Amino acid sequence: MTDLPFPAAGAATPIASATAHRRPLRDWTLNLVVVAAALTVAFGLGELLVRLVAPQQLILKRPDVWKAVDSLGWINWPNLHTTINTGERTVGVFTDQDGYRVARTGRVAGNKRILLLGDSFMEALQVEYEQSLAGLLETRLSQRLGEPVAVRNTGVGGWDPPQYFMQARHSLAREHFDLVLVSVYLGNDVVLRRVEEYAPRSPAPVHHLRVPRSLHAAEFIDALFYPFNDFMEQHSQLFMLLKTRLNEVLTRFGLTAEEFPEALLRQEADSPRWSVTAQILSDIRDLAQAHGAPTLFVLIPAPYQVDSAEFHRSLRGFRIDSTAVDLDQPDRLLTAAMRAHRVDVYDVLPDFRQAARTGSRLYGKVDRHPSPAGHELLERVLEPLVIARLGAAARHAASPAPAAR
Repeated sequence: MTDLPFPAAGAATPIASATAHRRPLRDWTLNLVVVAAALTVAFGLGELLVRLVAPQQLILKRPDVWKAVDSLGWINWPNLHTTINTGERTVGVFTDQDGYRVARTGRVAGNKRILLLGDSFMEALQVEYEQSLAGLLETRLSQRLGEPVAVRNTGVGGWDPPQYFMQARHSLAREHFDLVLVSVYLGNDVVLRRVEEYAPRSPAPVHHLRVPRSLHAAEFIDALFYPFNDFMEQHSQLFMLLKTRLNEVLTRFGLTAEEFPEALLRQEADSPRWSVTAQILSDIRDLAQAHGAPTLFVLIPAPYQVDSAEFHRSLRGFRIDSTAVDLDQPDRLLTAAMRAHRVDVYDVLPDFRQAARTGSRLYGKVDRHPSPAGHELLERVLEPLVIARLGAAARHAASPAPAAR
C-alpha cells in the first residue's frame, strides 16, 4: 500500500508550524503598536493639560547670538535684533555696533558713561534690557542726575575675570568712562589661573543626535540624551514641567548641565584661586585708574547662597555632605584678598538674603540667573554707590591741577 502524502494524525504540517511561529511575533507587534498608541495619546493629553493649566516656557536656543573671535573666545554679534528664551520668558535681544546689549530704542549717548563688565548675569538674557541692571541704571541715573547716563553693557555669557580684563583694556582705549563697574559672580568667577588668550569658540554647544562612539555613560548622554533633551526643551511644555519637578533626580544621575560651585567647598579654602582672582581684578582697577576712571566691584551671590531650599536640594542631588560646604566662604575669602589690593568691593549677599527672607524670588525657576526682582534689588542697592563714585570722579576731574614746582 502506497503511503498517502498526508501527515499522520497529530503531526504539525509545515504551514501550520510557520503560522504558529508567526503568531507570537504578530501578537508582540500588535501589543507594541497598542502601547505606543496609548503612550502617544497619554503624552498628547498631558501636553494639552499642561499648556492649559500650568503653561511652561519652552527654551529657544540661539547659538547665533554669539560670535567666535580670537583672544576673547567669543562675543555677542553686533547689531542683533532677535529673541531668546532660556526657560523663563521670551526676551528681545538687541546689540549695538560693538555687540553690547542695548534697549530696543538703541544705544544711549550720554556725557556720563559707565563701563559694565561681567558674564551672563550682566548680559541678562533672562529679562528684557529695561529690567536688567544696565537698563535700570541707565534710566534711573539719568533721572537722578538730570542728564543722560550711558551704560556700556559688555557682559557675555560664560566669561571669566581674565576676559573682563581684556574687554576693559579694549573699551578703555576707545572711549572715556566715568566709572568701571565690575560684576563678579561667586558661582564660577573665582578662577584658578590667569588666561592670556582664549581660542575662538562658541559658548552654546548644539547637540546633534548620533550613534555613540563608545559604551561609556558620558558618551551615551552626549550622543543620545542631550539631543533628545534639546529637542524636547524646544517643543514640549510637559517635558519642561517634568524636568523642573525631577531636577534633583536628574542631577543625581548626571543628566543636567548644572554644576555645584567649587568655591563653596571648604576644601578650597587654601586654594590659590582667591589670590589669582583678586590679582586680575586689581589689574582692572589699575587699568581703569590709568584712564582716569574709578572702579566698583560687586560680588554677586550664587542661588545656593541665598535660597536655602535650593541649597538643600542641590546637596541631595550632588550627594554632598553639608559639612563640606561653607556658604559664606567665597564672600569672606575673596573680599579679604581684594582688600589686600585696596580694591573697592561691595558684597550684596546680605541684601539678597534679607530680601529672600521676605519672600522675594530673586532667581528664575528654570534658569537660575537673576529674575526681574533680582535685578531690581541689585540696582537699588548699587545706585547710591554708583552716584557717589560718579560725583567723586566729577569733582576730581574739575579740581585744578597742582601747580608745577
